[in-house]
Amino acid sequence: MFSEEDCAGSLARKFPGFVKQPPVESVVFAWGVNEDGQLGLDSVGNHLSPKVVESLLGMNFRGCGFGIEPIVTGSRGTFAISATGQLWSWGWNARATLGHGHYENVPKPSVVAGLSDVAVVQAAIGGWHSICVDDTGQMYAWGGNEYGQCGCELEERDVIVPRPILKGVKVIEVSAGGMHSLALTDRGEVLMWGERWGDFSLVVQREPSRVSGVSNIARISAGAFHNLALTRGGQVLAWGTNDFGQLGIGSTEYATDPVPVEDLERDIAEIRAGGWHSLAINKFGEVYTWGRGEYGRLGVGDQSGSVKLRPCHVSAMAGHCVVQASCGGTHTMMVTSEGRMFVTGRGSFGRLGRGTRDRYSPIEVELPGGNRNWKVISVAAGGRHSLCVAVPIREEHCMPRSVSMDRRTTVTTSTGSLADSETGEYLKEGFEDYDEVEEDGSGCSGGINGICDPVKNESPFDVKPVSCTSAPLAVEKPTPLQLDSLTLK
Repeated sequence: MFSEEDCAGSLARKFPGFVKQPPVESVVFAWGVNEDGQLGLDSVGNHLSPKVVESLLGMNFRGCGFGIEPIVTGSRGTFAISATGQLWSWGWNARATLGHGHYENVPKPSVVAGLSDVAVVQAAIGGWHSICVDDTGQMYAWGGNEYGQCGCELEERDVIVPRPILKGVKVIEVSAGGMHSLALTDRGEVLMWGERWGDFSLVVQREPSRVSGVSNIARISAGAFHNLALTRGGQVLAWGTNDFGQLGIGSTEYATDPVPVEDLERDIAEIRAGGWHSLAINKFGEVYTWGRGEYGRLGVGDQSGSVKLRPCHVSAMAGHCVVQASCGGTHTMMVTSEGRMFVTGRGSFGRLGRGTRDRYSPIEVELPGGNRNWKVISVAAGGRHSLCVAVPIREEHCMPRSVSMDRRTTVTTSTGSLADSETGEYLKEGFEDYDEVEEDGSGCSGGINGICDPVKNESPFDVKPVSCTSAPLAVEKPTPLQLDSLTLK
């Protein structure tokens, strides 16, 4: 096993832009649906408000730097990556999606033993499969593979333990969709494989293949059956299914090849693809959303649930500088530079942490002990559950008096599975609720520049980090900091 020092040093060497940081003293909170143990509380049963994930107290986790996402989540499964590169997983496991070599659900964080000899730096869960990348850029995949989503030949329906794929290619980021996968190489190229249209076509791509027409890519994000890519120049590209305008191109036509999202300026710092909606944050910390609009997931105040074919400014967040966001199936989460957490969208089962009401504009979530005691640094919106990582706000480096927790932790979770695999019922609505019409949020969360302490950026890409020197205005934008003053995520 690797020491924290070895792992951090290796990350800095292998991943340009990774910044060596000490483990942050933090606490993981989870809430919402917990029928499969996806909250990691060693129990089942839903929670309407944030609860501490006690199994992670006392563990050190790291998630800082380009391509290293501190927290992501999805439908019914969760991942955490420790400071030493250990991968932990819990939740739904009927397709071996958690990588433990069996099919039983796991109600609390457990180490993925098959990866104990490598240092994992980033991971994601798709519909039935999972992928990760280690500090050398080697990818691994496991879980459902009937559509080639694991990137290897079909020997059995499921790959029950992690298997290395695409040896010899250095990967710096992975993202998993419903039945397909994306990988970003150190050359800025995007690879894709699996069944990308959600139509159960027999024509699938079982081995990673380069996405034509794109280069110099800095970030990737896979939704249920659509994809986003961010160029090093700050331009957003989109392709895939487009039933609800999730590509943001002004129509519902599918795009087989990446096309630019023209209505966004070339100043985007982060992208997130949800189940059927999308999000972008520009370098001023302003948020734009588009796609499916029911339940208020877009946060634009529209209670009609209408589809937004083009990016819409989330004006309710004007005056806040958003530095990180996560798109779930029917809800969206955002973190500001002040460490405040906002949610919008569907409220059933308590996924918003604010009772069960739907919210059509962002509203702040209250953490145990009061928000004056916490600074949220990362959020993860799942299919019907949510997680966040928060650090205590101290006076003279003391823990807040109203909160007794003093252990260390930070978490990475990943997108989860959808339907009962035994029934084979994984329709285009497969990213929807089991008892109600609702999408799952596979491949729909991640971090953004600015979470970590300001340091010199050494990323090979040119995406501008979010500047939070002052709150962005609705009309007049502030002048951002220079690129070398912040960490590029």
